[in-house]
Parts: sequence; C-alpha cells; structure tokens
Amino acid sequence: MIKRVGFPCRWLLIALSFVVFNLTSVQQQAIANETVKRASFKGDVVLVRGGFNVFSEGLDSIADKLVKRGIEARVYRHGQVSEIINSILENQKKFGKQPIILIGHSWGANAILRIAGVLERHRLNVRYMVTIAATNPNPAPRNIQKLTNYYFKQDGWGEPVQASRGFRGRLKNVDMSTQAEVHHFNVDEHPKLQDQIFDNVLRFLRVKKLALQKSNSHFVHSAEAGVKPAG
Repeated sequence: MIKRVGFPCRWLLIALSFVVFNLTSVQQQAIANETVKRASFKGDVVLVRGGFNVFSEGLDSIADKLVKRGIEARVYRHGQVSEIINSILENQKKFGKQPIILIGHSWGANAILRIAGVLERHRLNVRYMVTIAATNPNPAPRNIQKLTNYYFKQDGWGEPVQASRGFRGRLKNVDMSTQAEVHHFNVDEHPKLQDQIFDNVLRFLRVKKLALQKSNSHFVHSAEAGVKPAG
C-alpha cells in the first residue's frame, strides 16, 4: 500500500527544500565574492603613520587616491607592527605571492624597515618601499627590490638609509632639505612627492595610469647615497 504524505509533512518538506536552497545560494555567493576579491587583490599596500598618530596626514591622502583607483591601501599606526606582519603573511598565503609595497613616515618609516626584516625571514620580497624622514632607520634588508628614502641633509629631521650586507636592490636617498618650507612634519604632504609615490605604486602594481594624469616622477634629483653596506 502506498502511504500518502500528509499535509503538514508536505509543507515540512517544502520548508526544508527552501532552507537547503538558500544555504546553497549563500555558499555560492560566498564563493563568488571570494573569487571577485582574489581577482581584485593587486597586492599588499601598507602605509604606516609616524609618532602619536597625529602627523603623517599626507599618507592618508595617498591612500585615498589609491583606493579610488581600486587598490586596497591600508593605513596603520607605527605601533601596529605585529598586526601589519600578520596581515601581510595571511594575504600572501591566501592569494599567493603578490607585490608588497610599504610606505612610512617618521617612526612609521623606521617601522617598515623592521617589517621588511621580518618578511625577509619568511622569504618574502618587498617590491617597493618608501621611507620618509626616518629618524632611526635600520639598514635596508636584502629582500627590498626598490627603496626610496626622503631625508634631510641639513635643517631637518630625517636620516639617510644604509644598505645591509648583501643588498642587491635599488636604494636612493633623496635630500629634501633643498625644498622650500619643507620639514619633518609636513614632508609627506608635499604634492609632487605624493604624485611620485602614487605613480610608482601604480607602476609596481602594473595598474595603468589615467590618460589625463601627469607624472611628476622627476621633480627632484636623487643622490645614490647610502648604498654602501653597513657593518
């Protein structure tokens, strides 16, 4: 004898089917979102502010411009070194090895050199680094491919960066003391410096610049100073 399903059971089956369908839809949407994120993730772009999280507003401006170009640029305080390292390691594991770009001002510049040292132990290279008015910089570790350091030879506060033994990347120390009315606390807000950094980030991430955008990448003559290995 065929046993017919009663009215309540029939609705229960319909409800269960609806739940299963929604769970599947949620899973499919999550997979789709993850796929989009993987496709849009261009690399780790980290900007680190200086002391007391008061200055370094120029880094916020650079980050805002990058975000408008679809680049996930993250701004941190200089005391968040462990958080920055963990985030980069997680992303590099999740998305595969992608470009790592580190930009820091003042104590934030000191911090990103320490971060690069830790990444070196994890066999991760830093594609592009910018240190602005670093006050006590470590020697540049060997895993940095290009480093531009903006410092003050006189009438300012910011030191040149030395290369560590075995360094094979490109290191430029750019003296900003010749720029009028530019000092330690506002150098990161210098418009042409910001444009230069912005253009270089796009270049190292292989993101096309807008057709009407002008590059100001040659606004200063950089001295090839500080490339002698330390120690």
